[in-house]
Amino acid sequence: MEGLLSNHSTPISISRSVIIFFLCSIAIHVGSIALVYLTGAFSSDDIDSIPAHTISVRIVVPKPVIAPPIVPTKQPLPKKKVKKKMVTKAPAKRTVVQKPKKIVSKAAPKQAIPQKQTIAASPIPSPVAKPAIFSVPQPSYQPKPRYPTIARRRGTEGIVILDIHLTNDGHVSRAIIIQSSGSSALDKSALKTIKTWRFPAGKFNSLSSFKQKIEFRLNRY
Repeated sequence: MEGLLSNHSTPISISRSVIIFFLCSIAIHVGSIALVYLTGAFSSDDIDSIPAHTISVRIVVPKPVIAPPIVPTKQPLPKKKVKKKMVTKAPAKRTVVQKPKKIVSKAAPKQAIPQKQTIAASPIPSPVAKPAIFSVPQPSYQPKPRYPTIARRRGTEGIVILDIHLTNDGHVSRAIIIQSSGSSALDKSALKTIKTWRFPAGKFNSLSSFKQKIEFRLNRY
C-alpha cells in the first residue's frame, strides 16, 4: 500500500515544480524589461529608425448572389364533381282485372195506352201594320231650270239632287241640296227653280219628303 501511494505522489510534485519554474522565468523577464526602460537603454530615435511595415488591406465585396427565378408551380385544377343523375324508376303498371258485370235482364216495358190528345187552337196572329209607302209625286207644274250663262260659256255640266218637302196643297215648303253639281251657279239655278214647281194637292203627306234630281246638260238646252 505504501508503495502504491509513493508512486502516485511523484507526478503531483513534478507539476508543482514546473509551475514554480515558469513563474520565476516570467518574473525575471518582466524585471529585465523594466530595468531597460528605467535606464534608457533604448532612445526614441532608435524607435523611429525602425522601418514601418505597411499592411495593405483589400476588402473583397462578395458578388450578389442572384437567386434563380421562382417558377410558380401549377396547381392542379380541382376536379369537377359530376352529379350523378338520379334515375327514377317508373312505377310498375298495375294490371287491373275487371270483374265481369252481371247482365240483368230487364223486363220489357208495358205499352202505354194512347190517350186522346187535345190540341188547343193557336191564336191567329194579328196582321202587322206595314208603313205607308209614298210614291214620288209627279209635278203638275214643272218649269225647266235656266242654264246659267257663265256655266254655259265654261261648258260646265252637272247633276243636283234636292230633298223636297211639300204642303197639303202641293207647294214646296222647303228644298235642301243634298248633292251638289260642283258648280255654285248650277246649284242656285236648280234650288230657285224647284221652289216654283207645283204638285197635285192632297196627293202627298206634308210630313214626308222625297228626293228630286235636276240634270244640267248642254245638249239638252
